[in-house]
Amino acid sequence: MYSSFKKFGSPHLNEGRFFHFLTALAVTLFVESGFAEESPNFILILLDDFGWSTMSQSMDKNRPEAKSDYYRTPNIDNLVNRGMRFSNGYASSPVCSPTRYSIQFGKSPASLRRTRGLGKNEVDHNQTAIPQVLKAIDPKYRTAHIGKWHIEADPSRYKYDIHDGETGNKTAGFDNNDRSRQWSGYAEDDPKRVNTITSKAIKFIRDSVEREQPFFLQLSHYAVHSNIVYSESSYNEVGTWTKGQLHSNQAYAAMVRDMDLSIGNLLDVYDDLDLRSNTYIILVSDNGGMPVLPQQVNRGIPYKPGLNSPLLRGKWDLMEGGIRIPFAVYGPNIPPSSQSDEPVVTHDILPTLADLAGSVEQIGQDIEGVSLVPLLRQTDSKVDRAFDSLVFHYPHYNLVGMSEPHSAIRFGDYKLVNFPVSDRQLLFNISKDIGESDDLSSERADLVSLMKNKMETYLLEVGAERPEEAYNWETTGKSGDVRTKFFRRYSADFEQK
Repeated sequence: MYSSFKKFGSPHLNEGRFFHFLTALAVTLFVESGFAEESPNFILILLDDFGWSTMSQSMDKNRPEAKSDYYRTPNIDNLVNRGMRFSNGYASSPVCSPTRYSIQFGKSPASLRRTRGLGKNEVDHNQTAIPQVLKAIDPKYRTAHIGKWHIEADPSRYKYDIHDGETGNKTAGFDNNDRSRQWSGYAEDDPKRVNTITSKAIKFIRDSVEREQPFFLQLSHYAVHSNIVYSESSYNEVGTWTKGQLHSNQAYAAMVRDMDLSIGNLLDVYDDLDLRSNTYIILVSDNGGMPVLPQQVNRGIPYKPGLNSPLLRGKWDLMEGGIRIPFAVYGPNIPPSSQSDEPVVTHDILPTLADLAGSVEQIGQDIEGVSLVPLLRQTDSKVDRAFDSLVFHYPHYNLVGMSEPHSAIRFGDYKLVNFPVSDRQLLFNISKDIGESDDLSSERADLVSLMKNKMETYLLEVGAERPEEAYNWETTGKSGDVRTKFFRRYSADFEQK
């Protein structure tokens, strides 16, 4: 278990490969570099709690069964098929807020010291975020954030020109004190504010085109996070569909449909304005989907296989169900219906946007993510990371999920999950065992040692929180409240396999 921390400077890290966007602010654009003189537009669609197998097509062509057997997402499927899907796409965190910070700053939650969805505001906000990077490359960029923000600073601090303010789950009606209403589902005219945010997004796009200014739009949906809210029309429509063995909740299916229709409306505008030649769309989720709906727990429906099957578990955990997400990019010079199997993560988005916008060779160590342009252009099948693995960190005692602090590292085809307090490890060959059912830790002690050392080195380097100093739900929740009682039962009934 790691015990002391220092910042970057270890020989284990190749510092020269880190992107340093503060240096990049003054970089001149060159036509010779292969980038267009006209700055491209970007639309980042961030879904909430949308699992890897929630779509009606698989994110991995080699696993056609890894999709919903009830939900239908024709517009999301269309977007994915237009560009490149990443079969090994990961959220930076198994919970929402840390991933949102990571997207903005291009750094891991461990490095930012924001690994919890709730709690202290530990993040240093004096950092360069996406709008600042793009405006430094081209001052004409218009930037907007519409929808769920869930970052403890006003978006204008990061140079968002248009935004909804410091929004969060409650903005769209989230109520954790009324669990029956939260999970049973109910109809509204503007469910999850989906109509409002879609209209705002479309207006921003049209205004930007009319002004002849390049734009960056982040559209952050409140769906499909609870409360389960849907339109009456979608509820009636999905009621005519055949329910599946894996997915069967009509209310949830209706909420998914409402969000999918929103994305279809956005794609229609994209096509109507003929933005294909100079606009990129990125689709990701902030974390994996719910592993099981609470009302299913109450009816005795088992956690396994879980709603994210074939992935194990879900939101709140660093098993694949909690962090593997839909991840796709569509835009000019990206081969349609293409797939990359290279592991990528949501804090790769910032450097990718900068690269596509025309930023050239940077040096330094501020940004952990890497540009995905070589993958998108298919000039390379791998990315060159300063640290040769992806590390995920959740150092919290929790009343839900696996409850124990844990970290994970993805190194090549293998993934190690480490529980530092109990000093136990799980090792999986993810390329062969996506469901994490075959623990190889006892037969590959050499690999366990290697990967554990890599992980601990990284956590030391970035100054990650230790379990004993991390914010914990167990010690801060009131033992008598509904939420805490529910999570105690929820986690006790469905312990790690």
